[in-house]
Amino acid sequence: MSEIQRSTIGNWLKGVARANADQEALIHHQRGIRYTYRELLNQAGRLARGLLALGIQKGDTVALWGPNRPEWVLAQVALVRSGAVLTALDPGYGPEELRYALSLAGVKAVLTSAGPNGSYLEMLRSLAPDFWGGSPVKEKALPALRSIITFSETGSPLPAFKELADWGDRVSPAQLRGREDSLEPEDPLMLLFTSGTTGKPKGVVLDHLGILNKSLASTERMNIIAEDRLCLFFPLFHMLGNTCICLSGLIRGAALVIPSDQFSPPEVVDALVEERCTAIYGSPAMFLALLETSAFGRFQPGPLRTGIVGGAPCPLALMERIVAEMGVRELAIAYGITEASSWVTQTLPDDPLELRVSTIGKALPHCEVKIVDPLTGEDLPDGRPGEICTRGLLMKGYFQNPAATARVIDREGWYHTGDLGARDEQGYFRITGRLKDVIVQEGQEILPTEIEDGVYKMPGVTMVQAFGVPHPVGGERVAVWVQAKEGVALTEEAIRAHCRQHLSEALQPDYIRLVADFPMTRSGKMQKFKMRELMMEILEGKT
Repeated sequence: MSEIQRSTIGNWLKGVARANADQEALIHHQRGIRYTYRELLNQAGRLARGLLALGIQKGDTVALWGPNRPEWVLAQVALVRSGAVLTALDPGYGPEELRYALSLAGVKAVLTSAGPNGSYLEMLRSLAPDFWGGSPVKEKALPALRSIITFSETGSPLPAFKELADWGDRVSPAQLRGREDSLEPEDPLMLLFTSGTTGKPKGVVLDHLGILNKSLASTERMNIIAEDRLCLFFPLFHMLGNTCICLSGLIRGAALVIPSDQFSPPEVVDALVEERCTAIYGSPAMFLALLETSAFGRFQPGPLRTGIVGGAPCPLALMERIVAEMGVRELAIAYGITEASSWVTQTLPDDPLELRVSTIGKALPHCEVKIVDPLTGEDLPDGRPGEICTRGLLMKGYFQNPAATARVIDREGWYHTGDLGARDEQGYFRITGRLKDVIVQEGQEILPTEIEDGVYKMPGVTMVQAFGVPHPVGGERVAVWVQAKEGVALTEEAIRAHCRQHLSEALQPDYIRLVADFPMTRSGKMQKFKMRELMMEILEGKT
């Protein structure tokens, strides 16, 4: 891939669909729904014309809210073609999170499922009662909102997905082509929210150019072709789901296999086997759940050959299990950031296993990566740890927040990730942690991964998280939370004995806690700030 491809996602997908018209594009295994590329393009075209009939203009924000249903993918392709900006909403949002996201993004229309027991519709009704025939509110919570469309018939007065497609029949294909022809590669495509691992989410604005070329670079490195079948169980509201799997698969003409509406390890195993998937993507926590489910006994290594572990650092022992027990011989480790239009670095399929379990790979094409001193900003040589910075195909900025944008993208166009790592002489990067997670004890900086890797080697340990808690003397103390494998009885004393044997004196934990699970974002990222808050409450005797 030598040149930047200057195309919109919609025009690229139309070319792919014409070349693969009769091949399967989308399968929802649990619901028994299947679309060929011809059917997908035609249905998305009707929905895109329906959006035009609704009055959606180029650049308007339209929110998608729901689990991994076929409607989500159809709507995403329709939005791509209509020129609207997709705002993906977390299915776990509560009323205040929903209000914040819709208000910040100035959302004009919401396409939504009913939610568990109708909860999504109830939250929307509380914010916008006018759509249910309620009394007009003097000061609307969401003044920009013009339409709410449901994925299916709900018994509410809201129009359903089928009606949106029917409205599209009132708009000519020529009108949609005119809209598509007016779009440029640099036009906004998505407004995605940061994960909230450290505070209130920000809206990241991404364009066609960045998404298309990062997706092409990643899938080229993985050798993804039209004959591949990608298992899509990562939540579609997250970039790994909607871009790194969904759009990336579609731009290659591959088939997307959605096992079920929500992540369910047994359903994933069934889909992998019955749909003969060739690629699998997930966070370390998801892969661990697949390996540990009793349903995994039905799995036999076969066509599954590639995939990516992403979204969070993967322990070395877990990576080795995925390769050995699932047979994913070309499994890659990748490092990506929403602000960088997805992936930044990625391993190669023929890299030795030791490289794939110990690095995050090399920089992708059209993407520069360097290591700098986090205090001075000075470029550091190979082998010296520092902050990871990247340049090329970045976000257009944080939505309506130029000050926050300026804090992370410097005058030379480098995005400062806040992640710590180093590069070796062969150009492979290793990630060692987050700047904000570095533990400072008695003036000494400790990387949590140094502790986590050591404790993870203890038999019976499933997951480990190390972090610092404030201490009146010497800055911080080391806390370690440990999750044991099911049926294994670990004790604090046994963990301390293991640490004394395998960790240096400086890395010995002050506090050890055995836990059943960890606070996480709904995309599988560990929330160490919440662990820190909970640990402080425990130490203060509040819980």
